[in-house]
Amino acid sequence: MEEIRSRSGRFHKVFASVLLLGAGLSSAPAVDILSNGNLDAVSVSTQVNPSPTGWVLEATKSNSGEFTDGANSEPWCNVRDTGGYGVFFKPFQGNVDSGDLLSVFLYQDNPATVGSKFTLSGFAAAESRYSGLESTNDPAPQTLFMVLFLDASGAVISSNSLDLIAAGLPTGGPNSMAEFSMPEVVAPPNTATVRAGVAMLNVYSTSGQQSFFADAFTLDATLSAGAPVIDVHPEDATVAPGGSATFTVRLSNPSGIRYQWQHARTNLTDGGNIAGATTSTLTVSNASEADIGKYRVLVTNDSGSIFSNEANLATVGIEFSPVIQLVGKIGDNYRIDYATSVAPTTWIPLSTNKLVSSPQALVDSHWRESQARFYRAVYLP
Repeated sequence: MEEIRSRSGRFHKVFASVLLLGAGLSSAPAVDILSNGNLDAVSVSTQVNPSPTGWVLEATKSNSGEFTDGANSEPWCNVRDTGGYGVFFKPFQGNVDSGDLLSVFLYQDNPATVGSKFTLSGFAAAESRYSGLESTNDPAPQTLFMVLFLDASGAVISSNSLDLIAAGLPTGGPNSMAEFSMPEVVAPPNTATVRAGVAMLNVYSTSGQQSFFADAFTLDATLSAGAPVIDVHPEDATVAPGGSATFTVRLSNPSGIRYQWQHARTNLTDGGNIAGATTSTLTVSNASEADIGKYRVLVTNDSGSIFSNEANLATVGIEFSPVIQLVGKIGDNYRIDYATSVAPTTWIPLSTNKLVSSPQALVDSHWRESQARFYRAVYLP
């Protein structure tokens, strides 16, 4: 077993072999509990380039510590949805001669309860000169799918992993990605959270084609007996600006259920235009642009927890505004100018924007139908 301290300061205990905490079939249906499991929604977080939204991407070097260019999202290592993304891991950022080895964790946390069963699946591949295929350094490289269980304090109480190299990881680059599945594991006593993802450990630069890739994860959960069972999930809603939307969840076993609604994966509380944040029905009144997005609810009882499907809130009205679409490098700054003629002598600044996604849509809410406007984007170094 090897211990590696993550950027958050907690220890991840990762085994080189698979620890089976439980197996067998259950009559309860399995539900994929990952959000953005296909990794296609991207944004800038801990790394300098975009990475999967809703996932944690931690990179560290054994000597120099926290690192911000260990992996990022790229369209050319996508295996499932057209126009989507996969994750490009960068082992060449490590250095074996100096001993400054690179380790990268990509994972997502979800609530879990004792006795629930989990199966992690996902796609992965490497290139022929990937250092994870070697065992020349100490500690040796590892390339793992992992399912960890944490207690209420965030401490890891159980670790399970699948060694992808031993399982036959393809080495033909992103086009050779194959699907791997871990055996089913069971949440042990004191479990509060399940952490699932992929780890690339103790790697370094070699020569030639040497990268690692992963995409399209599922974490199928079979909850323990008596856990919440959702019969009716919240549905999408479209309202006029200033209108009200309601989202409702119904369960086959509602007794003793606790509810927590989220907007964009952030817990909601009652107040302002939000009501029912901890009930079976959420109401969003006086809806505005700030309320647009995805809503879901965490339902919990003493036997388990599960998220509902996400429902989208959109607003529509009779007013129209021009939308300017910016395409560029994530993190770059652009100024949007407008003019009122095709061949202007004067450009008027509209807004300054830092790209957090590409393409990124911007709305000119000051435009009026009686006015013609023409736009340009100016890169700001």
